[in-house]
Amino acid sequence: MTPPHSNSSKSKKAHTITTLLWGTANPEGIENYHGMYLSRSDVADMVSQIDTASARGEPMPVLVEHKGVSVGRVISAWEHQGRLECVLALDGCVLEGAIGAEMVRSGICRDLSLGYTVSLENSAQRGIVCKKKQLREISVVVKGLRRKCHIHAVSAASSGANSK
Repeated sequence: MTPPHSNSSKSKKAHTITTLLWGTANPEGIENYHGMYLSRSDVADMVSQIDTASARGEPMPVLVEHKGVSVGRVISAWEHQGRLECVLALDGCVLEGAIGAEMVRSGICRDLSLGYTVSLENSAQRGIVCKKKQLREISVVVKGLRRKCHIHAVSAASSGANSK
């Protein structure tokens, strides 16, 4: 007879708790723009970067306030009327993910923000010019820098059992 709390290998179950978010990570891109914010073509490039990362099996991470460890991943991203829209999954099985999900559900974090780097080039003719923008992460934040970058919908936490 196996005690109820033993480490028996018979049918262990791992529960996953995921909170899904849908939101706008960047407002409408600016036409013919070459500065630090995103142009329309930069928005399309960010969608491509997210798709490529997912296809490699390395989904784009989600952070809280651009700090700490990953609390989830970007599930999907698309461009809609020039805006960068996305669905994020927060992992409630790790402490930071559970806290991040609660911060969103309780309304503390209401916005999304992109974490990206910009390659700069200095030329005598054009001065400093922004080149490639590389997405590093998407964060849930209390107040985003850009207007209209809000979380629009939050799922209830869903859990499922997976056999191990």
